[in-house]
Amino acid sequence: MEYNREITDMIMIQYIILYTLAQADRIVTHSQLTTLVLDNCNINFADFQIALDNLSSIGFVRLFTANDNNQYCELLPKGVESNGFFQGSIPIYIREPIKKSIAPFFHEEELKKSVRADLMPLNEKEFLAECGIFEGKTPLMQLSVYGGTREMAADMIRNFKKDPEKIYRLIMKALTEEENQDA
Repeated sequence: MEYNREITDMIMIQYIILYTLAQADRIVTHSQLTTLVLDNCNINFADFQIALDNLSSIGFVRLFTANDNNQYCELLPKGVESNGFFQGSIPIYIREPIKKSIAPFFHEEELKKSVRADLMPLNEKEFLAECGIFEGKTPLMQLSVYGGTREMAADMIRNFKKDPEKIYRLIMKALTEEENQDA
């Protein structure tokens, strides 16, 4: 956050929320929106929430809860129109950090979702390490590895999470390597 002075003007906070949603160009969770705005602007959370609720009540933003019990925020057409008109009212030193943070923020979130690893019990004393790399919902690689003890399976998961790309490359190399013709 480059601009440290607290922003208390409710209208400006609403403009910042509209701008952030427009730049994200997608439906975002309340948590994502809060992080994007509050990490880049010195705004009190209560003021942020009041501004967001106001935008919702006047039909600029739709707040809804989905089946996963997360609250989502969607920029509505009136909000898009308003942002187009008022985004120039937001000082550049506030707009630019928000704009620059959005792509890396969502890229980092996608990376977090792309690597999954879980400990799966077979019985009270035996465990599997379930590891996978995904692109969206498409699995690029999924493996179930017998770990024996809980500790061994947990170590496998920890190592997988530490460098999943390395493990993926090694497995792909082993799977696609041509057999030695001299044998």
